[in-house]
Amino acid sequence: MSASPPLAAPTSPTLEPVAADALIERHLLGVWRYLRMHGASAHEADDLAQEAFVIALQKNAARLDPAATSTFLRRTARFLFLRLRRDHRAAIELADVVDALWARDCDRDDGDGLLASLRVCIGQLSGRARAAIELCYGLAADTAIARSTAARTLDLEPNGLKTLLQRTRQLLRHCMERRPR
Repeated sequence: MSASPPLAAPTSPTLEPVAADALIERHLLGVWRYLRMHGASAHEADDLAQEAFVIALQKNAARLDPAATSTFLRRTARFLFLRLRRDHRAAIELADVVDALWARDCDRDDGDGLLASLRVCIGQLSGRARAAIELCYGLAADTAIARSTAARTLDLEPNGLKTLLQRTRQLLRHCMERRPR
């Protein structure tokens, strides 16, 4: 749940650098989260988002209204991600599901509300369940630690940690389903 580092605004012959900076400022977090939702690593999301903005600037998508620009950027990012994963059939099959979830839960606020709900649900966890989520997903530090290390830290066998994570993710899923959209 970390945010992507800021991008340097690419220059476009038809758009002033200040306008390019404003475009990136307005849409970067949403595009980056959208790519992460597709399964891109943080590094891949950084690279693909930057490439999507370069294409948007080249195609003058910044001159569209903000909703159309956002749609253009997401579609471009989706194409770039699927091109990156062209040998992974699962990514292609998942893409439509991700788009439907994004439209339902994230389109209004680039996922801010969904993340806030998830933070509330994680805050309701206690003990090993919360520690396991924080360790394995990097919420307590800058990066996640290996599951074997997390298991040792929590004094669990690796299979015990796997079971704990499955149960905890199920609790989080139920909590998220009960939260208003």
